[in-house]
This record gives sequence, C-alpha cells and structure tokens, in this order.
Amino acid sequence: MRNIMDSDIQNKPAAETEGVSAKAEAAQSGKKTKFKRLLSRIVLNKQIYLMLLPVVLFYIVYSYIPMYGITLAWKDYRPKYGIEGSPWVGWENFERLFSFPDLPRAIRNTLIISVLKLFICFPLPILVALLLNEVLNKSYKKAVQTMIYLPNFISWVVLGGIIKTLLAKDDGAINNLIAMFGGERIAFMIRPEFFRTILIIAEIWKGTGWGTIIYIAAISGIDASLYEAAKIDGCKRGSIILRITLPMIFPVITVMFIMQLSNIMNAGFDSVYNLYCPNVFDTADIIDTYAYRLFMDEHDYPLSSAVGIFKTSVNFILLIAGNFITKKINGYSMFSID
Repeated sequence: MRNIMDSDIQNKPAAETEGVSAKAEAAQSGKKTKFKRLLSRIVLNKQIYLMLLPVVLFYIVYSYIPMYGITLAWKDYRPKYGIEGSPWVGWENFERLFSFPDLPRAIRNTLIISVLKLFICFPLPILVALLLNEVLNKSYKKAVQTMIYLPNFISWVVLGGIIKTLLAKDDGAINNLIAMFGGERIAFMIRPEFFRTILIIAEIWKGTGWGTIIYIAAISGIDASLYEAAKIDGCKRGSIILRITLPMIFPVITVMFIMQLSNIMNAGFDSVYNLYCPNVFDTADIIDTYAYRLFMDEHDYPLSSAVGIFKTSVNFILLIAGNFITKKINGYSMFSID
C-alpha cells in the first residue's frame, strides 16, 4: 500500500509538468496560428497594407522615435553632454513650470478655445452632413461638398495671411466696408476681445468640410430599406433624421467626440500661431505656443518637454474618461478596456 502511495506521489509532479508543458505548447501553437493568419491576411490584402505603410512609417519617424527626447523633462539638459550625459534632476522642471505666472493664462486660454471648438465646431459637420443627405439634386450636392471641402487644403500659413489681409485696419476689405457705411476702422488683429471669434470662424470655414465628409460616408452606409420602410409608414423627413439617420451614425459621432475630447489640451498650434501677436496674448496664448516660445526663444528644452508631458497626460486621462463615460451612457466606445 505504501509503495502504491509513493508511486502516486512521484507520478503527480510528472503529470503536472506534462500538463503545464502541454498548455505552453498549445499557447505557442496558437500564437503561430495567429501569426500565420495575419501573414495570410497581409498577403491577401497587400495593396491596402502598402497604402497604409507610408502612414505607419510617418508615425514611427515623427511620433515614436522622438519619444526618446521626453527624458529631457527630468534632466538638466546640457548640449555638450547630450541627452544621455545630462544629469537627472527629478521633478525639478515640473516644479519650475508650475511656478511660472504665465502658465495659468495659457491653460485657461487652451481650455476656453478647445471648449468653444467642442460646442461650436464639432456639431456643425454633423448638421451639414444631415442637410446634404436630404438634397435630391446630385449635381448641386457634389458642388456644395466640393466648395466646403476645398478650404481644408489651404495651409494655416496661407489662411492666416488671408485673414490678416482681410481684417487689416488701413486697407482691409472688412474695414473698407465699415468705413463705407460711416463706421470707424477697427484693428481686429491686435484686439484681444476679437481673437477667439476670428479663430473660431476660421476653424469653421477650414474644418467643416473635412468633418462633413466623414459623416456623409457614415450616412451612405445606412441600409436604404430602412428609409423606404419609414416612407411607407408615412414618416416625415425630420422624423426620419431623428429616428433612423442619427441613431445609425451615433457610433461614428461617439468616436469623433472622444477624439475631440482627448485633444482638449491641443487648442490648435497652427491656427493660433499664424493669427496671434503679443498684443492678444491675454486671450490667445495657449499651451502649445507657450511651450514653443520656451523652446525657441529661451532655448529651455527641459521645460518645454515638461509642458508637452503635462499636456499629453491630461489628454490621455480625458481619453480614458471620455471613452468610459460614453460607453456607460450609450453603450458605444472608441475602444474596450475590459
């Protein structure tokens, strides 16, 4: 009896070892199978992946490789020693950053401009897409789409020059019109109270077309039989939009909203930089332009890196929070973290 028990005790570790090794082999074979499936998918859709390759390379070169430089935020950078040789200073750069009197102003302006974009610029492409979807004349529809989409191809450098020319005090078209009706000429571009209004109007004119294309593409994917059934039931256009079109594109709206929310600390460096001047810093200076001045004017690389990390951390928290909240409210989310 004792011999049998001893043999059982000796066999148990061997059996457990065999079971563990079998599981490891199964997991390894499963990984190989997944890898083979991925390779076969790439080969099958090689044209699509080739089109994707430049985008992937772009983000690797300009987004991932530069991440090496974020260590500057915790270092006392000295050019003669380089990034590796510069001494670590811990959180000293962040403490110095939050002691600056101009940072609260930059944060305030960033949040105000971003919230204005969220509540004004974000809904407009949805509204335009819904209206264009109701247009029956295809030629007119295409013409309108083209006209509102073309400004997207104009760079902010060019657009900034156009806006400054139009709003110039001495010979700008807007001021000439004001003077024609007996009004007093206004120096729009150096008046802080006008800056945000000018910026939002410019953002609407430039960006609405791009957003509209996204929502029109989502609307075109809705099953036409749903519209036919609604018309047979006697539903009016407004009811069809509210009960069919909007609910069907709601997942796309949710994703776009989360993306906009996660960019709340990115008020738009290109647009602000090409429109602002020192006279309007009180309402125009945002975190990005503030970090740019630290980097270019004062050559304070560690501090500008600390600004970037602070901004990115807030955006990441908002991304996770926005994704969680939208999933709880309507069941849609950009990604799952279960």
